[in-house]
Amino acid sequence: MSKIMDSSDIEISDMEISNKIQRLPNFLKILFFVEMWERFSYYGMRSLLVIFLTSQLGFKDEKAYAIYSLFAAIGYAGPVLAGFLADKLVGFRSMVLIGGVIIIIGHAVMSFVELKTDFIYLGLALIAIGTGMFKGNISNLLGSCYNENDSERNRGFTIFYVGINLGAFLASLSCGYVAHLYGWNYGFGLAGIGMMIGLITFINFEYILKTSIKVHPLNPIRQKLFGIKTPTILFTGGLIVAILVAQMIMYSELFANVLAIIGVISFSVFVYIILKLPSEQRKKLIVLLILIVFLMCFFALEMQLGSLIALFTHRNVHNEILGMNIPAAVSQAINPLAIIILGSMMSSWMKFNSKYITATFGFGILTMAICFFILYMGCLNANSEGQVGYIYIIVGISIMSLGELCIGPVLNSQATLLSPNGLRGLTMGMIMLALAFSNLAGIVIAKFMSIPSVNGEVNHLESLSIYQEGFFNIAIFNLGFVVIFLVFYKFINKVISKQ
Repeated sequence: MSKIMDSSDIEISDMEISNKIQRLPNFLKILFFVEMWERFSYYGMRSLLVIFLTSQLGFKDEKAYAIYSLFAAIGYAGPVLAGFLADKLVGFRSMVLIGGVIIIIGHAVMSFVELKTDFIYLGLALIAIGTGMFKGNISNLLGSCYNENDSERNRGFTIFYVGINLGAFLASLSCGYVAHLYGWNYGFGLAGIGMMIGLITFINFEYILKTSIKVHPLNPIRQKLFGIKTPTILFTGGLIVAILVAQMIMYSELFANVLAIIGVISFSVFVYIILKLPSEQRKKLIVLLILIVFLMCFFALEMQLGSLIALFTHRNVHNEILGMNIPAAVSQAINPLAIIILGSMMSSWMKFNSKYITATFGFGILTMAICFFILYMGCLNANSEGQVGYIYIIVGISIMSLGELCIGPVLNSQATLLSPNGLRGLTMGMIMLALAFSNLAGIVIAKFMSIPSVNGEVNHLESLSIYQEGFFNIAIFNLGFVVIFLVFYKFINKVISKQ
């Protein structure tokens, strides 16, 4: 994402910052708000899901983790195919539109979950399929609006990333409180309204995007198949696939293994494609592949904000500030709020020089170890009732958020810059697939950090002991990843610095 500062980097006047804000291109403003509202819908639902499954439906931790992990994994794996179809058939804009409509339908189904429990599987399936079509393609759409040598590209992606987290913050805050005060179906329904606002924004201002795109997919096929328009076929196909995915989520433990096998095959095909490219392009994509692997390791734990850390906060954190009780779902707003604040500061005050990208990415990996060590310290200092001070959650998640800013925007930006035209949709899809594998890690974590429960109730001292040991092991594990990254540092930095 942004780079480490030196003393000369911060000598920017208020007038210069104001001018930079005014010079933001219209396409960035539009995609900022579209992505913000799409993320509002996703994170609004995510903030409620695992707590709802365990406390309201009485699911065991293992089952709740598996449903959450497989749902998120499918949503992030979808861009592999959706990116390819966007490259070759309908383009990025059409795929974003189709995905947004399917997401709205999914949220509509989720709002009836309290009437019939099985609706949750179909609703999650629709949201996952729609997300697969939407995610990746909207990032590619943003990258296509910049010239390849545009110095503002990295800054634009960082601002775009702030929009993602603004939506996540507003969602966790509003959907969490609405569900707490009025009922879970209202919380899920409010999340769906966010996607509807984003889709309306996208449609109303699509004409600006059409004139802003500078890099188009190679030879897109815009025609009818069997007398039916291609976007219509993709939309209908998405609905049909969602019905099948609903069954997968219902039997999530089994199908998680199936998705893992598909992922391995997809990565193998991607490696084969890389090996067939000319030498210079191959070297760039190898760097991207290395970064993707480390991204996967980082987000395997960041994704636990919606599962492991959400339940830890619900069970073992004293959620009270100034006499006001903060629901666990609302506490998930800490992550996006920290990213909004830190991301805004970094995009305004830091220079975006390619020679600092590798160091920033490595620092991002280190922050995860720091985060879980802080949570471990919180467990050590818990009170006699097994309750951890809220400050540990705030500080730990904020440091993790800093790391996310050092990793996410960097890879999104470099993916659109290093990957050759005609493979950008597929490359962004591989990043989403890596995030899918990250989500599947939740199932593994559940095997050693699940808490025994009876009708959603747990022994808080027992859960504290399990969380304490698990957080320490995760912190040590991440320090190992930092050492491994240093082995690749010189090669990665050499390739990226040439851009």
